[in-house]
Amino acid sequence: MHFKILGPIEVRTSHGKPIALGRRKQRVLLAALLLNTGKAIPSQRMLDWLWGERAPATAESNLYTYISALRKVLGVPSRIEAGSNGYVLRVAPGEIDVTLFEDLAAQGQQALSEGRHDVALERLTRALGLWRAESVLEGLPLPAPLRGEAARLERLKATVVNASLEARLALGQHREMLADLEALTRRDPLNERLLAQLMLALYRSGHRADALAVYQGARTTLAAELGIDPGPDLNRMHQRILADDSTLAPPRARAVRRAFAPAELPMDSSTFTGRAAEIARLQAALTSAGPRATAISAITGAAGVGKSALAVHVAHQVAHRFPDGRLYVDLHGSTPDVAPLEPADVLARLLRSLGDDTAGRLDVDEAAARFRSLTNGRHLLLLLDNARDAAQVRPLLPASPTCRVLVTTRRMLTSLDAVSHFRLGVMAEEETSALLDRLIGDERAAADRLAARAIVRLCGGLPLAIRIAGARLIARPGLSLRALADRLAVEDRRLSELQADDQAVRACFMMSYRSLDAESSRMFRLLSLHGDAAISVAAAAALGDRPESRTADLLDRLTDAQLLEAGDHDRYRMHDLLRLFARERAREEGTEEDQAQAVRRTIPGAAGCATASG
Repeated sequence: MHFKILGPIEVRTSHGKPIALGRRKQRVLLAALLLNTGKAIPSQRMLDWLWGERAPATAESNLYTYISALRKVLGVPSRIEAGSNGYVLRVAPGEIDVTLFEDLAAQGQQALSEGRHDVALERLTRALGLWRAESVLEGLPLPAPLRGEAARLERLKATVVNASLEARLALGQHREMLADLEALTRRDPLNERLLAQLMLALYRSGHRADALAVYQGARTTLAAELGIDPGPDLNRMHQRILADDSTLAPPRARAVRRAFAPAELPMDSSTFTGRAAEIARLQAALTSAGPRATAISAITGAAGVGKSALAVHVAHQVAHRFPDGRLYVDLHGSTPDVAPLEPADVLARLLRSLGDDTAGRLDVDEAAARFRSLTNGRHLLLLLDNARDAAQVRPLLPASPTCRVLVTTRRMLTSLDAVSHFRLGVMAEEETSALLDRLIGDERAAADRLAARAIVRLCGGLPLAIRIAGARLIARPGLSLRALADRLAVEDRRLSELQADDQAVRACFMMSYRSLDAESSRMFRLLSLHGDAAISVAAAAALGDRPESRTADLLDRLTDAQLLEAGDHDRYRMHDLLRLFARERAREEGTEEDQAQAVRRTIPGAAGCATASG
């Protein structure tokens, strides 16, 4: 959603559709929450804000009605949470215009202090462009306690205006800004900083007499309105103009160089669902500041679990924090029938995205150094999707603390420094149910809710499987949910049913399987013969006819490849769809006698695990 308070209060969906916010007190309540995002507000304080000392007997029940109505229009999951300390509105940084305004204002003022006037003007102009009216929450009467925060934002806006004028003067744009300065000083005739800037712009434009006349007019106005003389800055500007101070000469005018900001992120999924906790953690990691901030965030997980979709979704949500660019590369580390990209080729692409045409003449080390130079000090987000391993990623990393890197991979990147690891598991059943509803439409899903739940259950919480099932239902409007659920219920056909167009669960699993050595792939196949969901090291050793120490190593390899999940007490689990895939590979690559012997070996040595099936 997009929440806007720099002007009339407004809330829109991610697709730009406005949301009706209801009666006036309900909008005041939302405004109060938006001015205090992330902070708990006690009920009594809300009652005071809305009614003051004249609260009616029904005030408390009315408050709960307003909160319930806001929860309804803001959708699920609920953004307004009730806790012991009061109510909290949860809004992501990229969803509210105030956060973006303050970020851009801070970046612009920092650039101005460093003498990077073109960058400063670009940031400050973008910040001012977020204002849709002169005042915060225009047209909405605010209680006195909330006016202070609104006034703070309006003072910050005035500071940004002054800073942008300073940047324009430093860039030699004095002629172009005369009209703006004259309008601003008419509106605020006592603002001595604006008056001094107008005098300087007039002087540099060849209007010395007009600049001196501004001073005389200001002197008269200040005496009449406030009974004071001009301050030292205005007096100093007057004296320098009288003396034709050579340091007032205009700089050579130059056009603002709009910083080239690549925006390469793929389109966000319009049906993205769930993962609220994961989104919050990733947003915090990517937007935290300071020398100890995590530079690299790596999302790991099994094939089809939704790593790329989550990464792209989060990257779009924090994109405003990286005004110098959002770079994206699919490294094809586990793409069926596509070779992984080499670091040299990726660096060449990244350098071209940043406007550097020397990439083809550099070796890997030179290209990596050039990339680090070009990204130094820039607020960039780099999304490296589908990484093979740490060796592929390492040369691609910027060194500047202003940059952030988001990586998706099936393998843990433990050998990289400053990495925050986010392991992504399967989705909860209510989330996958909501995803299927969004894909095929609430009405169609509600028509046979039992069949919809069966489809979700048979897909095992794997987002890729749910999306493929949804795609099949969309492609065949006449296919009933019950018919698809019945097909998926047949284990030997389930993986064949879970493929549509260029997407297939089996193909995704195959890439992880092909990365295994012969001994690990054999163990993977044999594990599918175990009857229980979890297996101990001892039972796996019996299946594979290997010592327990060697078996533990093999199970860890399968876990690293995201083909197995480590549980408590040295027990391991395999996802239902992976078990079906492993069983297919066992039939294709083994013999019935080998499989029968493996199962027989578990029967006498099954201590510590449930009786195996035979």
